[in-house]
Amino acid sequence: MSASEAEPAATSAESARALTAGIGCYLIWGFVPLAFQAMGRMGISPWEIVAHRTIWAVPVALAFVLAARQGRQVLAVLRNGRVMGWLALSAALIGGNWLLYIWAVNSGRVLETSLGYYINPLLAMAAGALIFGERIDRIGFVAIGLAAVGVIVQTVALGHLPLVSLALAISFCGYAIVRKRVAAD
Repeated sequence: MSASEAEPAATSAESARALTAGIGCYLIWGFVPLAFQAMGRMGISPWEIVAHRTIWAVPVALAFVLAARQGRQVLAVLRNGRVMGWLALSAALIGGNWLLYIWAVNSGRVLETSLGYYINPLLAMAAGALIFGERIDRIGFVAIGLAAVGVIVQTVALGHLPLVSLALAISFCGYAIVRKRVAAD
């Protein structure tokens, strides 16, 4: 078998793994609100949930850093005050996003949280075009238009300005913009 014949098989296997990982992630993401609601019913506040998520993320992230042999990269980032400042801003944005998300889920605003994460790609496309100079082709504009119609329909169905949705979308988009600008894996 030549190298060119082996390449499609490898690409196919990689695509299958990516699809499986994507489906797994979406399943987890779909069940996460149920876990947060269960914790909320036990009297655990959104602040406590985010605090635990943050505290437990440190050893898990450390394990991933060690497994990927990226210790030197982490040390270089820790020594760079400017990069650390940007990372602190991104951490504040994503922490605020998670706090709001958990509060909203536990307050019965799941539709608003879903709408926020549906609005986010629209903001990401706008940020890509306005901040990073990315071009949007005709198909992209059609997709944006269809998504915008969906947002409008859901907003009307909601019956009020979706402030929670907008705050989630803006904070996540802000996080993504900052992370794209930071020179740290």
